Amino acid sequence: MVRQSDINKYGSDVNDMEASAFEMIEMLHLRSKIHEYFHELSDKEKNEISRYDLILISNAQAFYEKIKSIYDFQNQNRNEEEWWWHLHKVAKAFHARNFTISFANSNGDLLIEMV
Repeated sequence: MVRQSDINKYGSDVNDMEASAFEMIEMLHLRSKIHEYFHELSDKEKNEISRYDLILISNAQAFYEKIKSIYDFQNQNRNEEEWWWHLHKVAKAFHARNFTISFANSNGDLLIEMV
């Protein structure tokens, strides 16, 4: 199934700190694709994505440092709901321990509020 292959790929990507910046950008695009159909996933699949998201959050600084050479995080127009496109803010909030993690709703995707 395409969804499971997307989930597996995302899980592999968030654990691959040796990937190129271009591969990491592809991972962010994949996460946006998953976000589009997140509400259709099973609880098990949603939990799997959330676990991978937590890995991305905890490594946000390293991903940001690598990706910033090819992607301008500050001058982009991505929705804050797609927090993975705002790794510069996630990394800063994570370092300052100034953020909250919640869900959009009981069946929703992971949200990060960066204070």
